[in-house]
Amino acid sequence: MDALSSLLRTLTRYLNDNELFYAFTGELALRMLGSGEQVRTVELTANLTSEERTKLLNFLEQEGFSTEHRWRGPVMMRHRTTGMGLRLRLAGSSAELAAIGRRVSATLGFEHFFIPATEDLLLDLVNDQDIAQDKIVPVYLKWRNYLDMSYMVAAARSRGIYDRFIKMKMKAER
Repeated sequence: MDALSSLLRTLTRYLNDNELFYAFTGELALRMLGSGEQVRTVELTANLTSEERTKLLNFLEQEGFSTEHRWRGPVMMRHRTTGMGLRLRLAGSSAELAAIGRRVSATLGFEHFFIPATEDLLLDLVNDQDIAQDKIVPVYLKWRNYLDMSYMVAAARSRGIYDRFIKMKMKAER
């Protein structure tokens, strides 16, 4: 297994196990979409609380990364053995992060990734019964001109949340 695959396997397992909202950007995203070859630095954009950020940085240090700088701008790390770079950027919110990502199924060798999109964020909000529609409507209104509605309708049906989705949409359109 090459250094990139090893890093991605470890990193995505940690992010998914901790249910963190993230997207790969930069050279890796270009390679995943078939537009690039070499990945010298993995750029990861994540929506993290300060506690989640600290835990992630500690995890990465345990995995062999040393921090080059962590104060202004993104945190830049480098693996002590492989030299693989990792740049961690923080998103201001999950909605901002979703705007960065795209709903694209991509393959990098034998690794499969899913880059989240605003549509998926909204459907996750609709699916969460603890979140009131009043909280979802402003997010929907902000992004509605950019949403793939045919995808949202099909995904809402497949998730079994179509009725709740339509009620939220009707409330937003009033």
